[in-house]
Amino acid sequence: MKLTIIIFCAILLPFSLSAQEVKPNQSSEEIIENYIEEISSNTDKEVDLTTLYEDLTFYLNEPLNLNTATKDELDKFQLLSDFQINSLLQYIKDFGQLYSIYELLNVNGFNEEYVRLILPFVTVQKVDPFLSYDPKKAIKYGRHKVFIRTQRVLQEQQGFSPISDSALAASPNSRYLGNPMHYYVRYNYTYKNKVSWGFTADKDPGEEFFKGTQKRGFDFYSAHLLVKDIGPIRTIVLGDYYAQFGQGLVMWSGYTFGKSSMVTNTRKRAQGLKKYSSADENLFLRGAGITLRYKKFDLTTFASYKKIDANISLVDSITGEAEEVTSLQTSGLHSIPSEIQDRKALGETIIGGNLSFNSTYFRLGMTGLTYSYSAPLIKNPTVYNQYDFSGKQNSNVGIDYQFIIKNVTLFGEAAMSQNGGKAFLNSMLFSLSPQTSMAILHRHYERDYQALYAQTFGENSKIQNEDGMYIGTTILPYSRWRISAYYDIFSFPWLKFETYAPTKGHDYLAEVGFTPNRKLSMYVRYRQKNKPTNIPSTIPQTINGIQDVNTQRIRYHIAYKINKSLELRNRIEWLEYKTDQKTDHGIYFYQDVIYKHQKLPLQIAFRYGIFDTDSYDSRIYAFENDVLYAFSVPAVYYKGNRMYLTVKYSINKNIDIWLRYGETYFANQDIISSGLTQINGNKKSEIKAQIRILF
Repeated sequence: MKLTIIIFCAILLPFSLSAQEVKPNQSSEEIIENYIEEISSNTDKEVDLTTLYEDLTFYLNEPLNLNTATKDELDKFQLLSDFQINSLLQYIKDFGQLYSIYELLNVNGFNEEYVRLILPFVTVQKVDPFLSYDPKKAIKYGRHKVFIRTQRVLQEQQGFSPISDSALAASPNSRYLGNPMHYYVRYNYTYKNKVSWGFTADKDPGEEFFKGTQKRGFDFYSAHLLVKDIGPIRTIVLGDYYAQFGQGLVMWSGYTFGKSSMVTNTRKRAQGLKKYSSADENLFLRGAGITLRYKKFDLTTFASYKKIDANISLVDSITGEAEEVTSLQTSGLHSIPSEIQDRKALGETIIGGNLSFNSTYFRLGMTGLTYSYSAPLIKNPTVYNQYDFSGKQNSNVGIDYQFIIKNVTLFGEAAMSQNGGKAFLNSMLFSLSPQTSMAILHRHYERDYQALYAQTFGENSKIQNEDGMYIGTTILPYSRWRISAYYDIFSFPWLKFETYAPTKGHDYLAEVGFTPNRKLSMYVRYRQKNKPTNIPSTIPQTINGIQDVNTQRIRYHIAYKINKSLELRNRIEWLEYKTDQKTDHGIYFYQDVIYKHQKLPLQIAFRYGIFDTDSYDSRIYAFENDVLYAFSVPAVYYKGNRMYLTVKYSINKNIDIWLRYGETYFANQDIISSGLTQINGNKKSEIKAQIRILF
């Protein structure tokens, strides 16, 4: 009853405030947070989104000039759809440069809500474009940034609890080797988007620090140097970097996003060679790459070699080197002896390239990739993995295309792996009217297509064994309304993990957004997914059949500004998880308070949330405000409350300090988590501190 009253008041409160006059709009930080939440809401993995955050925050300091921006530059600006990009370029071609940002209201695909959305990131001022790299300017006008961060869980976890020497000797993996602190150091120098160099150092909780197996200090080090636009050299990168080409069927390192309420953003925005400055220990290349441009042709070559983690199954008795591995490890954790044994157990060599032809309305590219390991990857055979890659070497080749015909964009990619397996993706973006855009995407990934470095649109975690058809539409019926919806039907012709039969399913979403005035915005979202899986069995190696797993979610979100300093946000989300055996429900309600002092350089973000779910299956995710370049999208489950407080204070224009405290209380649990992360109690708390220095 109490929760019902709170929710009822939260929904009615904003309308009682609607008569107050407050200047626009969403803050730039909120826009970025919403974008990151959208693209990370469909994964249970902890994802390092540092690079994405950098891409978006870059435009806060260097707003994109819409009057001089090329199609390539608009393409890399994450907040515009293909339809909006094409409409904007056509408008400037027909009517000349924009005189005001609000002239975008005359461009097909834009309304008042969307203009407010991109306002912090763009400009229409007439400024001289930066045409070439000048070392003198780079030295004088470049920006140096230093980040130092530390954090830890306050409660004692099982892996850090005391244990006798004899018990530890009998079970060496029963305790962490290092302390519970997480340390992170990062330095980066940038000059516009033309020059970047820096390094990152990271130590995870439980890893040793300047002792034992980590006498060098941090467990992970990364460094890069990137320069753009020097004569015919479009990009040159040394050290750690990303490589992204086509639609991701052959090569796409780094994180990519799938389905979300941004329903027409189905096309991957490949950026070729790109710096790497995150702390993820796997999704990057280490070596060198270069992109050369001649007229309308771009030629890219790159090479990488690094040691990666793997489960060793056979060791050379003389050299101690791995002779065979069963799987690749991607956690990046090296805190117990078994993880140390797997650390950098396998040498990985990658060589690849891309040749593309680029014109205003047509693009054609070809990507080739070969990779090899110092020892063969031989997976333990199971009923579903018969077509997975095994061996020491593999290669992929793909051809991608893009056509623009008036208001229609056609794009796709076709690829083949060394064993003859194929993958195809084709899509069309178009407009039915000036305020209605649509996306249609078809994919066909054969069960024997093997591409370990591919990431693209799909329901599966791997780019194989999937057929699907996706349709999405965005409608801007009035200046303050937005309607988004998609429907995706997919099938898996072969068996997959925890699904020992061919299956098919569907996923659809509908969202209505409303911005009645400049201080108030809200949306309602409904999502339903059906994805079959095995019926659970208590007897090993026993298959009881396949069951439908239906998940429904309903979310109501509202944000409203009280005055220049105070903003409130509310959300309530309900979830139903249904199988043949059970039906679980979950609900999560939270109140956010965002305060920015008008005289002091002080910002405060506070959240208090209440959750009640029947099980972990009915868990609910929500993005949380965190320190800069740290991301928190935790799941809440069982029954309890979740709160956090983030404080940012600027000592001067060059030094910022963040402090964050987060706590989850479980009303019906006496033990949290399991294994080495187990906490004997009903509360989990974390504290985090960060300093940023600019010079």
